[in-house]
Amino acid sequence: MQTRQAIQSLKQLKDEAQQEGLRLQADDRFSSWKGRLQSVLTRSLGVDHHLTQAFIKNDYSLMAFTDSTPDSAWDQAFLSGVSRALGIIDAAVFELEQAGTSDDAADETAFDPDLWAHVQTHVQNENWQAVASQTAIFVEDRVRQWCGDPKDRDGRTLVGKGLFAKILANDGQFRLGKEAGEWEGWRGIGMGFTQALGNVDRHNIQKRADAKRYAFGVLGVGSLILTQLRHQHGEDLVLDE
Repeated sequence: MQTRQAIQSLKQLKDEAQQEGLRLQADDRFSSWKGRLQSVLTRSLGVDHHLTQAFIKNDYSLMAFTDSTPDSAWDQAFLSGVSRALGIIDAAVFELEQAGTSDDAADETAFDPDLWAHVQTHVQNENWQAVASQTAIFVEDRVRQWCGDPKDRDGRTLVGKGLFAKILANDGQFRLGKEAGEWEGWRGIGMGFTQALGNVDRHNIQKRADAKRYAFGVLGVGSLILTQLRHQHGEDLVLDE
């Protein structure tokens, strides 16, 4: 969920509770309000965030009572619970506003332009699994295309680890870096990218709380490989531009 949208939703839910007061106590209305608020907190902060957990554990009823407990005590307990929830909303809005500048917008100029164009829609839709998987697919495909579709000894198109092992070999035309240590380092990055990230994200659906951070990490590594190839071998690459 985009930060601005989350902040707006939280403020609307706060206004709703303040305007409704005890009328919100009806089962269906309160269940709807509570469910919507928990959804916004979970999507914007994560289920394990201390504010989300505080809201989940918040109580709206008396912890102890007797047959003579007046109805007003139940009403007061409910309003106290709502008041605590409103405090959680305020804290969440504050945290989101503090993080909003860096969290809302990705600087597209920080990534390889072709790669960014390929995943931009997924970033905007916050489909982080697709950002990671499509980055892995695009980088391998683009590297293969740029480097002339290299083949193995049997004439088959190289994929994955084998592709990067060949094009970034010490004696390869497209090796990266200026000396042997750097050549090996860049080859390790390329092979590691397809082994550790590409194979996982292309063939599996990962469910993780840090999906956004992970997706941008994959995007960053993929962009780094393409950027370095452009930088060192731009004149020799088979560019479709």
